[in-house]
Amino acid sequence: MAGETKTRTRSTWEVRRRIRVPGLGDEAGRAAAEKVLTGIDGVVQVRVNAQKPVVVVDYLLTKTDFQSLERALDAAGLAPAAGRWARFKSGWYQNLDLTGRDNASAPAPACCSKPPSVPSGPHRH
Repeated sequence: MAGETKTRTRSTWEVRRRIRVPGLGDEAGRAAAEKVLTGIDGVVQVRVNAQKPVVVVDYLLTKTDFQSLERALDAAGLAPAAGRWARFKSGWYQNLDLTGRDNASAPAPACCSKPPSVPSGPHRH
């Protein structure tokens, strides 16, 4: 993760989230986390930090959400952190994802920045 200089174009509805997973201590745990998250529809990129028990996931919130990623990790035997702050953050991210998904599916707003055109010519009263 450190020293990454690659840039790529991100989608409008792509988000980056960090998930703390205490069970990432060994290479097998890191590989399992990467494999399970990469298999989820909508996940764009997964990076596992070798020094810290953190997974960084880029995903399209129109296809998946934060708690789906946490459930997938938990089902693979890699339970995310469960402290008070982790639960708060999970709910917060989930709310942001669902709000973003609602915004992504909303119809385009009406264009109100231009006044209506007035016909030219003589006016009748």
